[in-house]
Amino acid sequence: MFTVQRIYAYQPNLEQTAVFIDRLYPRGVRKEVFATALWLKDITPSANLRRWYHENPAQNFDGFVSRYHEELHNETAQAAIKQLLDLERQHGNILLLTAVKDPRHSHVSALAQFLGVSFEYRD
Repeated sequence: MFTVQRIYAYQPNLEQTAVFIDRLYPRGVRKEVFATALWLKDITPSANLRRWYHENPAQNFDGFVSRYHEELHNETAQAAIKQLLDLERQHGNILLLTAVKDPRHSHVSALAQFLGVSFEYRD
């Protein structure tokens, strides 16, 4: 099972496996806190795709999801996806961390759709 939480509310817990799924380091997060999570950059959208999406998020979301799903078929993204799914099999509950303000309208929800799973969102 996957739970999504903004990294700014994250409290490290040795009993919980946390994975950061954004490409850029989150501003204001101390390195000691960040070091307790695995960072899977290869599972994130490319810089060009992110820039295009942010030009007009409301209009570009459907196209963003489609293009992101295409990117997730490349070899490095597939390796990161395998690593994420292996972690879930080993540990059960995985906390996915993100800095985005609205995970339901971002790469986070597109990733859930690609994986064919639902994410629980925690505020």
